[in-house]
Amino acid sequence: MTNPPGERLARLSRTATLRAAALTGWADRVLLGVDGLAAVLYRAGGCAPPADIDPRWPQLLLRRAERPVRVALNGYTRSDTAAWLSWTQTDADVARLVHKIYVSPAMSDLAHALPVTFAVAADLGVPGWKVGADVAGIHRADKIVLYLPTEHEADEAASALVAALEHSVPQGVPFTGQVGDTGVVSRGLDHDGTSWRAVVCRELAEALWSARVGAGPDASAETVVDDAYDALAGSGYDVFSWRPVVPRGASPVPAGAAR
Repeated sequence: MTNPPGERLARLSRTATLRAAALTGWADRVLLGVDGLAAVLYRAGGCAPPADIDPRWPQLLLRRAERPVRVALNGYTRSDTAAWLSWTQTDADVARLVHKIYVSPAMSDLAHALPVTFAVAADLGVPGWKVGADVAGIHRADKIVLYLPTEHEADEAASALVAALEHSVPQGVPFTGQVGDTGVVSRGLDHDGTSWRAVVCRELAEALWSARVGAGPDASAETVVDDAYDALAGSGYDVFSWRPVVPRGASPVPAGAAR
């Protein structure tokens, strides 16, 4: 199999997969397992917070992002959990919000990108979105997630965000479908009650372990990745762009905006 195209998120995804494949060459399969390797893939793209960061910084950024759209947010319910702050339209049918947009600016651009994202979401009437609520949350790759009821609406909102954030520096979410040229905006999906990206990471972890067994302990990470990608492609996954697709025999299942 040839390498994925040169889009940023395809490259990030392949780099993460190569690192995971290297782990299969020396890690104990019983100890790490499929779940452990899937977690490595799922967390890929995050960055480590600086030791001296003020833990109040995320809340300050969110208050600044809310302020210009405060009136528009009157029709939304704000929900707080330990990890996320969520805004969901009061009358939204959260069971239908299965189409996802990831907005992933680099930390250097987060203070600019958050208000822009809130403004676009409010202007378009996006039914729900969430943002990492603490220091760890804003340093993850998937720090901002918007939820919409249809693929068409999600694609339109993603295009609007691409235009509004065209000069933002991306961090990028591996294993999501890049929208636009930079990788700051990408598409996802919920199905079977969980994130499509989480499903992809687990399927890829299983494929990597199987490929390692087939190729042997001394095989290169590149060989293991190519074999794993071939296996996933055979199951209907788009291993080039990672655009969300419903795997064969599956269908999207409702997922709430606050999850």
